Amino acid sequence: MGEEGVVDRVERQVADDRERAPGPAARPGDDAARADGGGRRGWRGIAPVVWVAVAFGVLQLVVVPLRLPLGWDEAVYVSQVSPRVPAAYFSAPRARGISWLAAPAVLLSASVVVLRAWMVALAAAGLAAAFLPWRRLAGEAVTAVAAAAFAGLWVVQFYAGEVMPNLYVAYGAVAATGWFLRAVAGPGRRGVTAALAVSTAFTALMRPPDAVFLALALLVSLAVTPSWRRWRPAAAVVGGLAAGLAPWLAEAYTGFGGPVARLRDGSGVQGGMGWTNTLGMHLRALNGPLLCRPCHITWDYPPLSLWWLATPVVAVAALFLARRRRAGRGGRGTPRVAVVALPVVCAAAMSAQYLFLLDYAAPRFLMPAYAQLALPVAAFAVALVRGARRRRRPAVAVALGVLLALHTASQYLVLQRRIDDQARLRADTLRAAERLHRAGVRPPCTLVGPEVVPLAFHAGCASEALSGNNASTTAGELLRRARTEPVAVAARTPPAPGFTRGWTPCVLRMPDGADWYLHLAPSPRATGRCG
Repeated sequence: MGEEGVVDRVERQVADDRERAPGPAARPGDDAARADGGGRRGWRGIAPVVWVAVAFGVLQLVVVPLRLPLGWDEAVYVSQVSPRVPAAYFSAPRARGISWLAAPAVLLSASVVVLRAWMVALAAAGLAAAFLPWRRLAGEAVTAVAAAAFAGLWVVQFYAGEVMPNLYVAYGAVAATGWFLRAVAGPGRRGVTAALAVSTAFTALMRPPDAVFLALALLVSLAVTPSWRRWRPAAAVVGGLAAGLAPWLAEAYTGFGGPVARLRDGSGVQGGMGWTNTLGMHLRALNGPLLCRPCHITWDYPPLSLWWLATPVVAVAALFLARRRRAGRGGRGTPRVAVVALPVVCAAAMSAQYLFLLDYAAPRFLMPAYAQLALPVAAFAVALVRGARRRRRPAVAVALGVLLALHTASQYLVLQRRIDDQARLRADTLRAAERLHRAGVRPPCTLVGPEVVPLAFHAGCASEALSGNNASTTAGELLRRARTEPVAVAARTPPAPGFTRGWTPCVLRMPDGADWYLHLAPSPRATGRCG
């Protein structure tokens, strides 16, 4: 990474692309040619990665149900911009970027179908926008294969319609890395520099810590590579990071006592950040559940996880091929060093906090790393095909295609299992919300308890907690609120706080046996009917 001349390869690629591009000067007959075949060439002129994104979006509409109710974190994010429900407590580690992305659909309609369709459209557009900068760096084939490989993962397909930030962190990081390589290729690229700043800012709006690790990886790479040392790319990364962090910092001062206090609170919510090793946890949780905390599950179906173990190996192999080409020993189609190495560096940096600082796992945490590593993996695959002898090339392409098809099929099986699990769990939450209404707990109302966020959201109530990471109120405040609106303490176990003495007990019986135990404050609207 630190050797001079790496960027020369990027520069030559950009120059080659420019030479191949049609010049601005018009030639006789151009107008007639455009009139005769412009439509046909127009379709062919669309970048393959755009077609991958379109196919990805269409697939989501077919495979993932748009009626899937909102989950816990989604309820928190959506409630921040919804005019129909009170905002849930917004804990220190969260950022508001994903709420703002969802806001147009949330403000337009209360329909979860509208919201899911909007998020799928954003996910498809984001996939194209993230990988488009790489066309001039890695070529059309590598870019399209990388986007398809990333989009084929079950975790990407599941979260494409979800109101969660991790997928958009992945998009922002991949785009920023590509624009960074374009920016360090030489001066005179103000549009590229602006795109780098916007991509970095977007990533920071989604998840500030991820953006900080990304920025550090880019800035360190710039510092150790003499031919990359230009002030514009560095300023774009720093400026974009500062702009994206600004809302988080402002909220830190207004709601948490400053950035240091917010970081300290955030660490507490995460269970205390410190050195650990959760590689095994992430491997076991690779195919679900959506959140593994505490993560004491076994490693089920190891063959479905082989891709996870193989990806770092293939990335290293791609680096080896790139270095061989740099030394003059590589074959045709071998990827260039910078195009392979920088995504690997950024993937390592962005995954470090989840692998070595948090003591739990979730499949979505590593999506930014998967997006970055898709590029060297795709470069390696394309190099294998192009580097093979002409007679063997079709056989190599078919073999790789079969592997990709098997991998995609396995990801689809995992996706369907996760969808089925979440559909059942979230349907139970909707059912419980309906029974709450029958018990007289209707908006405006308040639910209190450590697990009430999604239930309160679907019931149209405010959600509060007396203790724990989301502590947001006191017993005295609840008693005062109970004078003007229905208030209920809800928990999964029968014991209730002492201040609920005299309140009406009520049990919401659920099909899966995970019943809700309620204590309803005295209220003219309370019926006590929980059946």
